[in-house]
Amino acid sequence: MPAARRSAVLALVVAGALAACGTGAPGHVRLGVLAPLTGPRAFLGHEVANGAELAVAELNRRGGLLGEDVELVVVDDASLVDLPGQLADLAEVHRVSAVIGPETAGVLTGPRSPLSRRDVPALLPTAFAGDLDEASTFVARTVPSAAAQAERLGSWLTDVRRADAVAVLVVDPVEGAAAGAALRQGFDRTDLDVAVVAEADGEASQLGPAVAQLRRRAPDADAVLLWGPPPATARATLAVRELGWDVQIAVPASSFVAEYRTLTGAASEGVVLAFPFRQEWFGARLTSWMLSYHAAHGIGALPGLDTLVIDLPVAAAAAYDAVMVAADAVQRADSREPAAVARTLPEVETDGVLRVYDLADREAYTAEDLYVARFAALAVVYDADPRLDADAQRRFWQAQVSAEFLPAEALAGPAGALLRSLLEARRDDVPRYVPPLPPPGPVGHPGTDR
Repeated sequence: MPAARRSAVLALVVAGALAACGTGAPGHVRLGVLAPLTGPRAFLGHEVANGAELAVAELNRRGGLLGEDVELVVVDDASLVDLPGQLADLAEVHRVSAVIGPETAGVLTGPRSPLSRRDVPALLPTAFAGDLDEASTFVARTVPSAAAQAERLGSWLTDVRRADAVAVLVVDPVEGAAAGAALRQGFDRTDLDVAVVAEADGEASQLGPAVAQLRRRAPDADAVLLWGPPPATARATLAVRELGWDVQIAVPASSFVAEYRTLTGAASEGVVLAFPFRQEWFGARLTSWMLSYHAAHGIGALPGLDTLVIDLPVAAAAAYDAVMVAADAVQRADSREPAAVARTLPEVETDGVLRVYDLADREAYTAEDLYVARFAALAVVYDADPRLDADAQRRFWQAQVSAEFLPAEALAGPAGALLRSLLEARRDDVPRYVPPLPPPGPVGHPGTDR
């Protein structure tokens, strides 16, 4: 366990002991983080915790909040059965001002929410489904909802790719049926017909048969949306390719991580996802954040490629931003009391790593905020979306595959030797840019020049 994580867990234990001894509320701001640190989703949980820890460390270097250091209480929520009790402990025992997480919004909705008695707000960096308006306290999402992603993909598939029908395979042990319902809701806002929404087990041995059954149930589908965490969507993508199913493959925004692209390899070519775009991506701010993250947790370069693509840890960035949004609300409310923070959150506007956050509607993104991107040589390019300039997007893609966005100080920093060796080894292997195929049909096919 990293030293920072050990400190956070120790802080949790000490805080619990002090509260049990009757010391009352803390004299400083505490923020709770719920993330799966063990089990099959640990890769995601550690990213969330890492991003939150990076934000708190930055806040404390600036002087903390309300004149005191900020304390992070990190809880492993790998067991969904324990989740209500863990939320209650954060609210009642650890007296946090806000919670970052959990992975599912369902436990936060309704009058019996574990956070409702003290009006503790929650910001969700990895929960894509669930109607947040049903929450009894303030709950907002800092990632694009499943419904918004489906609406953006559905509009693109019909308007740009001339598709008529989509088949949906949900491989999500956490949000499951809620994700399927949200995806259908999003597609229903478009002209795309949803041929079938099916659920499957995430085990590798089960995904091949599940994809084959999906094809039998929706033989006329033009596209397939594979929804779930990156390892499951990667295995499902490979199953679609192995079946020879000539459809446009789409995956969630959460697949924009090294794990999905590394597991799928060339099979990810032409796969699309609905994702936000900031013109200043790979500008000074995001690059600086990425280098800080990778310096603390290791360079996330995708292995075995013909080029250098450095991973952007999206879940970590969303958690980092969620902490900064909560911090802005604490400062504006001039209070660490959760009810005051919850009242203030809809009023703050925070310029984060991924976007400017305005959570008045509880959702950081609408469908109009998202653009359809495709994977090309395992980097991402938005040239499939007609709303963005194709030449500018080609340059954006080339900056990724050549790592041209890295500033000189990155090469002189603690990871400089590794970066220089990677760049030198792959300097002559930068892939050729190939534009997407014209409609109709998938935007690209793996293993070919097109």
